[in-house]
Amino acid sequence: MRKKLAYSLLILFIVWSCDEFLEQEPGTQISISEQLGSYKGIREAMSGNYTMLSQHMMNEVDAVYADACGGNISFSPNLSNNSKGLVTSIYKRIENSYNFSDDKDESEFKSSYADCYKIINGCNLLIENVDAVEDASDGQKQQIKAECYSMRAFSHFLLLRNYAQNYTSTADASHKGIVYNTKTQKIGVDFPARESVKRCYELVMQDFETALQLFTETNTLDGTNYSLLTATSTKALMARAVLYANNWQRAYDLANDVIAESGIDLMPQGDYVDQWKEPNVAVSEIVFELSIHYDRDGELSTTSSVSGDFGYRSAMDYESYVASGDLLNLFEPSDVRGKNMFIEAPLETLVGEDKEELPYYFTRKFQDNPGYPVIRMSEIYLIRAEAAARLNQSEQALNDLNVIQERANATLTLETDDLLEAIFIERRKELCFEGHLLYDIARFNKNVERNEGCVSTVCNLSYPSNFFVLPIPERNIKLNSNLEQNEGY
Repeated sequence: MRKKLAYSLLILFIVWSCDEFLEQEPGTQISISEQLGSYKGIREAMSGNYTMLSQHMMNEVDAVYADACGGNISFSPNLSNNSKGLVTSIYKRIENSYNFSDDKDESEFKSSYADCYKIINGCNLLIENVDAVEDASDGQKQQIKAECYSMRAFSHFLLLRNYAQNYTSTADASHKGIVYNTKTQKIGVDFPARESVKRCYELVMQDFETALQLFTETNTLDGTNYSLLTATSTKALMARAVLYANNWQRAYDLANDVIAESGIDLMPQGDYVDQWKEPNVAVSEIVFELSIHYDRDGELSTTSSVSGDFGYRSAMDYESYVASGDLLNLFEPSDVRGKNMFIEAPLETLVGEDKEELPYYFTRKFQDNPGYPVIRMSEIYLIRAEAAARLNQSEQALNDLNVIQERANATLTLETDDLLEAIFIERRKELCFEGHLLYDIARFNKNVERNEGCVSTVCNLSYPSNFFVLPIPERNIKLNSNLEQNEGY
């Protein structure tokens, strides 16, 4: 029932928010009031929030951006640029961002930018209206607010990663962040300016903390805990966000709480590959996963699944994105995350004037219509490891790093020298294709170095650079006179 409701709520969100800005048209006030006047309507609206977030994170450009630009992803052969045969080339939907030249006027992320603010606006509408709902209990109202504050924080965090330089770009994080919306916005009335990165992360933390104070034991919607925002998943997402904000102690404490209290265990080594291969089932260490949505007939909308980006079905039927040689070279032969986690497919490719069968490697993580794993227990261990290393708690950091390495059957790190580099590499291997690499490169103040499999006009990018972030879509700049464009665009 929840899944079918999610489709209908997309229509409501089109009424609530326009693509260009966070618009709440005066003519729709009655319909919004009616929709949010009952607990049934509130639940439907909350279902719509989850659906919008799922669609946003499974959108092709969002799902592949950080790994493609960071160097984990290359491309399967396609006919787009050569009628004589299949060639390996950039897929058009991410061509500009892959080349670090996204266009502010026709940004590949213009819908993504708008979608995040639609989600935020939807959360604000619920926060502002839920107290007046007469047929909801205090506990139900409290839970709605908890999930909305958590989702609002996370959506702003997603925007920060793409549109603001990393936290240490200035000594005091005073550089431009994003517009942080804590109330519904109206076009022509509200023209908010970008907050500093420091202030944005403070507001993210405030929203997460508010959510943690409000969570009850009963979810708003039906479904498994891992597919809904809970106190546990909120702590996990908050741990990630505070790590990005260099708040090492808070990141350590939150990760420690999730590990100690969640009851979620790491997948056993022997089950690692099989669990990822299981169709339509979340791996057991998922803390928060976004499910693929259902169409109007209640059927799985396979075009919205990340299998639509990474899937392989046959030599004549496969998707766009494969592992780069740079990533594959990181895995030792014994590592369960290596060749066993990839489908090796010999595909006909035009090389010069000749056709050859070349091997391509499709990840097993996203076959058969999977959900999107927003955060897993593996990442929580690596968050605690990194926070501990930066707090000079080397033994704790080493222990957590070894937990992940031992589970992978990889060589253990035995020395604490250059521990942060070892954690960076482990994150790249363990979390590949899950949307982290470019952001990690920026956080660790590294250069982008793409070698095997790179077909970009710009394979390398030195840190710092204006092009570690995307341009704010120009149409949003024109609609909001206080919104400043990112440097370099």
